Amino acid sequence: MWTHVSSIETSASPAEVWAKFADVAGWKRWNAGIVNIELHGPFAEGTRFTMQVPGGDTFVSTLRAVRENEEFTDETVIDDNRVLVFHRIEALPSGGSRISYSTEITGPQEAEFGPMVVGDFPDVLAALKRHLEIPAAEERLRLAMQASDVQELDRILADDLLFTNHMGHIVSKAQDLELHRSGTMRFRSVETVELQVLGNAALPMTSICVKLDGSYGGQNFEALLRFTRIWRQADDGQWQLVVVHSSPVH
Repeated sequence: MWTHVSSIETSASPAEVWAKFADVAGWKRWNAGIVNIELHGPFAEGTRFTMQVPGGDTFVSTLRAVRENEEFTDETVIDDNRVLVFHRIEALPSGGSRISYSTEITGPQEAEFGPMVVGDFPDVLAALKRHLEIPAAEERLRLAMQASDVQELDRILADDLLFTNHMGHIVSKAQDLELHRSGTMRFRSVETVELQVLGNAALPMTSICVKLDGSYGGQNFEALLRFTRIWRQADDGQWQLVVVHSSPVH
């Protein structure tokens, strides 16, 4: 038997991780090794799914041992080789999760198949982590903007932030913080209308539509803006904004 384990830790809860697992159609948003995927029934033991990978090959797998918020297993048989991948979620004391992909392959070509099956698992897990954590980072930013919480904004905005506002002006981190600190800019509400987490890159990108109600220089305003944001994980594990571009929605 050929075996392998890949794992990663995330601040997301087991329930949040499970929601990503159960959304089979959404796997390709964080797994670059999937071109198309279709689940033929409920996310439950015995249900099959069909997955097309880059290059055109298509595989049929069967769900095994599906336990909500804990684990599921998929089984794929290829040329007398049986591939089992155990997707496990372990709750951490911090409230986060450890996600593990444990692989067992048995068959005449197990040694050959093994590295091909698991080769992208570290990248897949890293992309899953980003898709789990970036929405929470966006929510932290929304709350900090709404409260003009300068200390929290200082933690969220990278020192080398490149922010192009809706008028085409470049705003530095120091300038943005001063707008909040001085009271020049105040928000009564910051409402997320739509959020998309894009791509599987090391620097995840979001496209977010936000409805703003506030004041600038004592003048009230309402605006509907779409922001494109690029996030980067700092050495302490916290996600920080490095690039922001905003445009009005008409």
